Amino acid sequence: MSRIYRLPLRLITQGKWLRISHSAKAVLPAIAIYADDTGKAFPGMKIIRQLSGCIRPETARAGIRSLVEIGLIQKVRQGRHNVYYLKPPAIWTGGSYYPMSEEFINTEWRSLSNIQKAVFAVLAVKAGMQNPDWPEIDPEQYDNLPTWALRLAEVGDDEGVFGHAIIQRKKWERLAGISHRSWDIAIKGLFEKGQIVLGEENVYIIHK
Repeated sequence: MSRIYRLPLRLITQGKWLRISHSAKAVLPAIAIYADDTGKAFPGMKIIRQLSGCIRPETARAGIRSLVEIGLIQKVRQGRHNVYYLKPPAIWTGGSYYPMSEEFINTEWRSLSNIQKAVFAVLAVKAGMQNPDWPEIDPEQYDNLPTWALRLAEVGDDEGVFGHAIIQRKKWERLAGISHRSWDIAIKGLFEKGQIVLGEENVYIIHK
C-alpha cells in the first residue's frame, strides 16, 4: 500500500509555510511521507535528497534546520541515524488536507522548482475547501492538456481530480511566501508541467 502524507490546510493558513525556507518546503514532504501515526520518521539523507529534489546535501540539511527552528519537526540523534518527529501543524490532526502520495513526491514533487513547490502546496490544500462552478475547458486546448484533464474534458470522469477553486491571488501569494512576479512564474510552470489546469475567472483544477 502506497504511503500518503496528508499535507494539512492548517500548515498553510497558520502562516508556518510562508515562514520556512524554500529548501524546508521541499524537504518536509520527503520526511513526512515516512512518518507513522505518531509523526515519527527516520529516512536517511539520501532518501530525503532524492524525494525533495535537493541535489546538494547542505541544501537538504539547511531545510531540516529551518523546520527544526520553526518547530515543525524535532530531530533526535539515535546512534548513527537521525529520527524526526513531526509537530503540529506539519502533522495532520484533523480538518482539510491534500493527499501527497509517495509516487507523487518521488516523481512530480521533486521535479518542481522552489517557487512551484511553494505555490502548489497552497493551491492543493485550498482546492478541497472551495466549490465554485465547474470550469469549462476549451476543446481547442485539448492537445495541451495532461492525460487526467483530457479524460475529464472528454468524458466527464473526475476520478483523478482532487478539487478545484478560485484563486485568491493576493492572499495566497502571502501564504506561499513569494513575490507577485514569482507567483506568475510558478503558475505558468505548474500549468506547463500538467500539475494544474486553468479555467476562466481564475478557476483552476488540480489532480490527486
